[in-house]
Amino acid sequence: MKNVKCVYEQEGGIEGEFRLRRLKYIAGEKRTLTLHKENGCVFRVDVARCYFSPRLSAERLAIARKVASRERVLNMFAGVGPFSILVAKTAGARVTSCEINEYACDLHEENDRLNKVQDKVRVVRGDAAELPTREEFRFDRVLMPHPSQADRFLPVALEMAKKRAFIHYYRHVLGKSEDEASARLVEELSGLVPPRTQIATRRVREVGPRWIEMAADLRLPA
Repeated sequence: MKNVKCVYEQEGGIEGEFRLRRLKYIAGEKRTLTLHKENGCVFRVDVARCYFSPRLSAERLAIARKVASRERVLNMFAGVGPFSILVAKTAGARVTSCEINEYACDLHEENDRLNKVQDKVRVVRGDAAELPTREEFRFDRVLMPHPSQADRFLPVALEMAKKRAFIHYYRHVLGKSEDEASARLVEELSGLVPPRTQIATRRVREVGPRWIEMAADLRLPA
């Protein structure tokens, strides 16, 4: 195909604090920085040095369509900005993006400018665990697109959220079916969220044999 400039093979799964893939060069140009287009946005992405999944394009759009323009949104694991930028561009909401990978932050800020949302998105460089000591704001909606560590950071999300806020919580769940995975996710959350929290679960995608990425859309009590 004429539009393919370089070819890499992924070796193994996503690893490490920055959720990176080990890539093996196959053919074409020896570079991993590219421009990705989806949902009317463009993103500068380095597939070797930053986490990014084009398979989450539909999920990003689904979340953006839930957001109202008056909302203040926190993305706890922003990467190069695909969730945050689409929310800002689609809903017109103000977004705070937290990301621990400095290079991903650089690309996020470049992508903000490419998509003309730099006046609506603020990038916070550092660990999401430190947000309560750094942020004076509380948020109407919190995004947690980090399935392997969402449970560890949920107390931070709850601290950063307003009453009646929404939290979008992602996990990779073992289950033969969506119903089984959903039941396991609800069981996990039952001991982690405040009483009377509304929990609605849904399937995002399949990530392996009997492993499903699930989303729990939480509505906190008043």
